[in-house]
Amino acid sequence: MTIPDEFQLAVNQFLKSRNHELISHLGTGTQGTVYLVNNPSRLSPHAVKFHNRKIAYERELAVFLRLKDLEINDVRGHSIPDLIGYDDELLAIEMTIVSPPFCLDFGGAYLDRPPDYTPEVWRDWEEMKSMAFEENWPAVKKILSTFEAFGIYIADVNPGNIKFS
Repeated sequence: MTIPDEFQLAVNQFLKSRNHELISHLGTGTQGTVYLVNNPSRLSPHAVKFHNRKIAYERELAVFLRLKDLEINDVRGHSIPDLIGYDDELLAIEMTIVSPPFCLDFGGAYLDRPPDYTPEVWRDWEEMKSMAFEENWPAVKKILSTFEAFGIYIADVNPGNIKFS
């Protein structure tokens, strides 16, 4: 498996420091790359996301810590990965694997306040998202509303990170 150059050192350092082995690449997005890893002492493989920007790492980690503090691992029937660990130096977040329906990828989320978008941007955002989710859009709006009740405002919403069965 080829690891992108910008993550090669971090991935190798992370794996070695935790006695993990790399199983596969799960995906790459705008904020980073996710790998499936295993540790012989754990019962099941888990995911590690390496962020390419500190701000996205900090946002995602803050959401995971909030969810952990509130003991939330499900929102409206959608599983949320459990935080296993993190590394501030390597910008890595280690989490459990979830199956659909799920909510994941909180690098574009904001805590305790929504993003400072103009009303026109919000209108365009909602129109775009409703087209992307089609008949699931009303359910997605309820999911987002539930997250907002926890002080989590998710701006990066797409069918890849809020997935239905």
